[in-house]
Amino acid sequence: MKVEVIHIDVGDKVFCDLCGKEYTDDNSKGGFLFGSKAVCPDCADDFMRTIKIYREEDYIRDKAHEDETFRDFVYRMRG
Repeated sequence: MKVEVIHIDVGDKVFCDLCGKEYTDDNSKGGFLFGSKAVCPDCADDFMRTIKIYREEDYIRDKAHEDETFRDFVYRMRG
């Protein structure tokens, strides 16, 4: 079976990969990268509870630094 990969260039826009909220102009701090998903500060606590229940902490690839905005964290992850 051949899988089609679609690449969408969002430019400088920043969205949560769980809830879809835009954070481009938002200064909220926090969030983390779960696999390839950017998890925003609003989703982080509830999602972390689920991660712990299923013992999937190893899938957390990085977290925002203490005073880092979610936007800047995502930019850092993009390189």
